[in-house]
Amino acid sequence: MLYNPLDLFHNYVEEAVTHYLDLIRGDHPEAFTRSRKVSLSKLLFQMVDRHGLSQQGEVDALFREAGMVISDKGFFEARSKFNPEAVHVMADEFIAQIYDNFDDSIQKWNDFVILAVDGCRITVPDTDENKDVFGVQQGESDNQPAMALTSSLHDCLNNLKLDVQIARFDGSEQELAARHIIHYCDNYHQKALFTFDRGYVSIRLIDLIIKKTQYFLMRTKSTDYTRMFDQVSINECKTLKLTFDRASTNDYREDRHFRNNLLNTEYELRFAKVVIGKDEEGNDVVETLITNLPEELCSPEQLKDLYWDRWNIETSYNRQKNRMKSEEFSGYRPVLIKQDIYADMWAYNMFSLKIIEKNEKLQSSRQSKNGKYIIKENFNKVIGAIKNTLMEYLVTTDEIRKQELLKYMDDSISRAITYVKVDKRQFKRKKPVNKSAMSYRKTF
Repeated sequence: MLYNPLDLFHNYVEEAVTHYLDLIRGDHPEAFTRSRKVSLSKLLFQMVDRHGLSQQGEVDALFREAGMVISDKGFFEARSKFNPEAVHVMADEFIAQIYDNFDDSIQKWNDFVILAVDGCRITVPDTDENKDVFGVQQGESDNQPAMALTSSLHDCLNNLKLDVQIARFDGSEQELAARHIIHYCDNYHQKALFTFDRGYVSIRLIDLIIKKTQYFLMRTKSTDYTRMFDQVSINECKTLKLTFDRASTNDYREDRHFRNNLLNTEYELRFAKVVIGKDEEGNDVVETLITNLPEELCSPEQLKDLYWDRWNIETSYNRQKNRMKSEEFSGYRPVLIKQDIYADMWAYNMFSLKIIEKNEKLQSSRQSKNGKYIIKENFNKVIGAIKNTLMEYLVTTDEIRKQELLKYMDDSISRAITYVKVDKRQFKRKKPVNKSAMSYRKTF
């Protein structure tokens, strides 16, 4: 059973900042060599607990919550010497240790971790340096803002992020997906099912996942693998052998090794056509799916349900942008932007782990009386409950005060209960969604 992830986080950081000191220094080998007003652990605590304020506002919050006196210039000079890749490595390692040590707390489907991969383009401060590092959004307007491409590896059943990758705005989401797959296989022992949307259909990714002895589920475009899908009826799933000839491998002529691999490999895959609902005229809406899941493990109807679980990653991006203020960065420099992106992954996981812990204690997934709803904690309220007290909890040495803060957070999470429908939505909204600023009121 998972116990107090906040203490797990605190203890991990206190050890990790020493273990990864050389990586933290990065291009500044002389950094952090003398007594400092702010410790490395508190620097990292602040990254994870940032509030989307100005530089001076963040420093004032740190002074208020941690009792530290430091100028905003001094604080952000220290931040600028903290290698973002160290934040990335530590955030990844922390969540991997959770999966190692608390496997019984991790929800699975048929012993598979259900993962989703998706990219998101984010707006970064519009400086010349950021345009050089991250790229710009091309358009007809003269105003071309600086933007970056991020990609997440998301556990859909546990609402946890297992990896985040950053690239230039015009980077390849498929290449980032390949990094996620390799990262997972190198760091996790649980079998996984990787789910992908239409834009990720790629024989390179399929080949990589099969070679890593994992599983995948891809939704395809109507123009993908038409030769195979022409052999499949609606609401049917067929196992077919996919082969390639020289004409179909022309796109890989520059990669002779992979092209030769394709020409000499026979892929046995399942091709499915599933009905997901009706359009406005009452006609069936059909989606096409490819997977290497064995027939005995998953029916066509189950494939549809598994793909539906992927929606959790879309919800997570909404929460990060609109509730966690992920695009309101600590500063303008690329080093601070990257730190914030990796630290936001860590913060997101802290909220989800706290919910997992509370669910186990309160058994809050039990059904309501009519059996159509399940009880879950409201993620947005959990953000507010933890953000209001996290820094003080992490830095206080008063055990009585620590327990008071923990009780406050636990009580707040217990009150943040909402009823969620078990049945998936099968119809379009009749009213337009209100996208005004009032729809995204902050929780802290």
